[in-house]
Amino acid sequence: MKLHWWCLALLVVALLAGCGGGSSSGKQRLVLYTWTPPDELALNQRLVKEFEAQHPDLQVNLINEPSQRAMDKLEGMIAAGKPPDVMSIHGAYFVPFAAKGALLDLEPHLRRDREFNLADFYPGLLELCRYRGQLYSLPRYASVYALFYNRDLFDQAGISYPDASWTWDTYLQAARKLTVRSDNPARARYGCAIDFWGARIYPWVWANGGRLIDLSTMTCTADSPAAQEALQFLVDLRRKWEVAPEIDQSDHRITKELFKAGRVAMFMSGAWDVQVLKSATTLNWDVAPLPKRKVRATLLGTENYGISARTRHPEAAWQLMRFLLSPQTQALMGTRLEKQPSRRSVAEGPYLKQPSGYNRRVFVDAVSYGLMAPNIPEWDRVSRHLQEQLDLIWTGKVSVAEGTRVAADRVTKALKGKL
Repeated sequence: MKLHWWCLALLVVALLAGCGGGSSSGKQRLVLYTWTPPDELALNQRLVKEFEAQHPDLQVNLINEPSQRAMDKLEGMIAAGKPPDVMSIHGAYFVPFAAKGALLDLEPHLRRDREFNLADFYPGLLELCRYRGQLYSLPRYASVYALFYNRDLFDQAGISYPDASWTWDTYLQAARKLTVRSDNPARARYGCAIDFWGARIYPWVWANGGRLIDLSTMTCTADSPAAQEALQFLVDLRRKWEVAPEIDQSDHRITKELFKAGRVAMFMSGAWDVQVLKSATTLNWDVAPLPKRKVRATLLGTENYGISARTRHPEAAWQLMRFLLSPQTQALMGTRLEKQPSRRSVAEGPYLKQPSGYNRRVFVDAVSYGLMAPNIPEWDRVSRHLQEQLDLIWTGKVSVAEGTRVAADRVTKALKGKL
């Protein structure tokens, strides 16, 4: 793995050699790094040309990595000493990057740039962009989970569509009615599909009043009664009630594919899957809030834009970043590519006002009650101990009680440097 990583870093250095800082035309050259599919890349290329037209002294080299290795490549560029000037960062990677000193503190630019309306961004999203109280990035998009459901399957079963009144009990009752059992796997249908991994379990634990980590004591609380009850509810959907399929949790796309095929009636996802679902032209779907238990909860996340701490042109990089985060750019991304805006003015304006064919209001409202995942540098490293036990629980190799007890012990020890 280390050999591959360093080879990748050296390759990036070779590709970027001579490209940073200036160009033969005398213009300041900036490198912008993104990780987008073709349609978003095309829009970003158009935006780069607009930016260059507005700033004739600047030239932008756009590097796009659409694969799942995008953040690995970005890590390689940073480690090799050739980071991009402006970079799009997956939310899970922001804190580790900031903790390593890879990102520029944006506070001085924000103080000087009186025209940049920071207050337009949702406060919760800005908190996700802070490290030790300082802003080292800004939110490119908002990210929340909601309940996607198949209208046709609900109509066939004679069930009212999900809404804000739904509880876990309502969800279970509907899932049981929507499930169709058959000896022929191709004809079987399930009421719901459950992702039992990573951040996908957080909203269920939070809705039951639980937490997975106590940041004040740096201990894992996955073995608390509230967390155990939430996880048991999810396991029971599969094993006791048989309303969720026995899927391989290593394939993070499978629940979406089952939903697209009409094999499951409900699954949890976010705005990032809307374009894919819209491409399934025969699929009649909509979204609703996740069902509540003791409280209503969802995960609040974001994709960030940051500036390299090593950029030779910090002011130019800031001008590019603020352009990419402008209300006009966000409106374009939201209305054309279904990117959930991080600016309130855009979310409540063009994004909601545009006819979409589904209830975008669910996504916008969820930002106000969404909760943040553990925002500490160590979490990405230690959370594997939790996932190892979640995998054992899901496959029935250990009970919820035993798996969460082991997970809590190992994660806590890892957080304290004892494992």
